[in-house]
Amino acid sequence: MSIAENAIFDRPDRTPVRRVVTGHTPEGKAVVLEDAQIEPRPFKGSPSLFSGIFWTDTARPDNDVQFRDLVKEHPQELVGADGSAFRVGEVPPGSRTRFHRTVTLDYCILMHGTLTLLLDDDKRVVLKPGDVVIQRGTIHGWINEGTEWARMYAIVFPSQKVKVGLKELDTEFRA
Repeated sequence: MSIAENAIFDRPDRTPVRRVVTGHTPEGKAVVLEDAQIEPRPFKGSPSLFSGIFWTDTARPDNDVQFRDLVKEHPQELVGADGSAFRVGEVPPGSRTRFHRTVTLDYCILMHGTLTLLLDDDKRVVLKPGDVVIQRGTIHGWINEGTEWARMYAIVFPSQKVKVGLKELDTEFRA
C-alpha cells in the first residue's frame, strides 16, 4: 500500500516531520544540504508510524563534504552494527505497538501526546511530553491510551546483547 493510499499518513492532525541536514561545500562553507519532510512508514505489525531521520554506519561518523543519506539506504533497519540512527515513532490513539526487544541503547523523548511504557514485569509507566526514556535492551511495548497521536523521537545505538546468566537476549518481536 502506498503512503498516498493509506489514510493514517494523511491526517489533518499530523504535523509532518521536517528534516534539515547541514554540510559543507568543497571550500568548507556551511550550507543546508537538504530541507524536506520525512515520509513515515508502518511499524511492524501495528498501526503506528516510524520515520528515519538520520543514520550513521560508523561509531565515529564523518561530516565530510559529500552527504550520503543512509536512511534511504536502510529504510527497514533500525540501526547498523557500528553507527547510530535518529528515528521518530508515532502511535495512534487507542492502539499499541508489538512487544519487542532490540539489541540497542535508545534515548527516547516523548514530544506530543501520551504513551504508556509496558515492560514484561507488568510495570506501566505513563509518559507525557518532555519525558525521557533510556531503553537498555529491554523487552517493551507502547500503548497510546490518550485521544491524540503520540510522537516520540529516539536516538538509537547498537549495543552488546543483554546477558542473563549464560543466556544472551537477542532482538525479538512478539505477536
